[in-house]
Amino acid sequence: MTDNYEAWRRDWRARFCALDHAELQKKLPFLELDDRWLTVLYFSQPCAIARADGVITPPGGLKSFSLYDELNIFTMLWYSREDAHLTGEWLPFESLRSAGPYGPAFRSGNLKPFAATFSGHKASLREALLAFGGRRLPTGDVGYEIDVFPCIPMRVLFWEGDEEFPAQANLLFDRSAPDFIHVESVVTIASAALRHLAEYADLPIRD
Repeated sequence: MTDNYEAWRRDWRARFCALDHAELQKKLPFLELDDRWLTVLYFSQPCAIARADGVITPPGGLKSFSLYDELNIFTMLWYSREDAHLTGEWLPFESLRSAGPYGPAFRSGNLKPFAATFSGHKASLREALLAFGGRRLPTGDVGYEIDVFPCIPMRVLFWEGDEEFPAQANLLFDRSAPDFIHVESVVTIASAALRHLAEYADLPIRD
């Protein structure tokens, strides 16, 4: 499996190097570009990618930075469409274009662990979301909007449990998310969000 991971990493670095970086910046104006580096904000943290070989410098604001974080960045750069734009229409994951078949797995593999991890820890969740540039929403016991990328915002909604009902969580995305990244990668984005928020809060991820 490690060999497969390294093969994926090499393949995506090669794809990145084959892109026209100046044209990429025209398509995604929030990218910063100089002779050596292309820099993108990921969870509000600057990630510098070496233009010569595609190696990403992990951002200091994230406690860990895995292969899946690299893939999130590379797939966003690769799949984003020329005409992609934010719509301001917020949808649950399963309502995004082509996401329906992945909906049950998203609920069990992403939303359920998110709620379980932060059950009893809403103050820690709030602090972590603020650390990642969260913008307060008037929904949920904890509700914030964060930017996974400047073009892919995500709304994190959390309701604390009580004696009758367990904690609940939902993640909403702009309808345009599949125009900026492959819809399956939205699942990986949600998993990365949980991991980074839990690490910031010093909490183990719970099922």
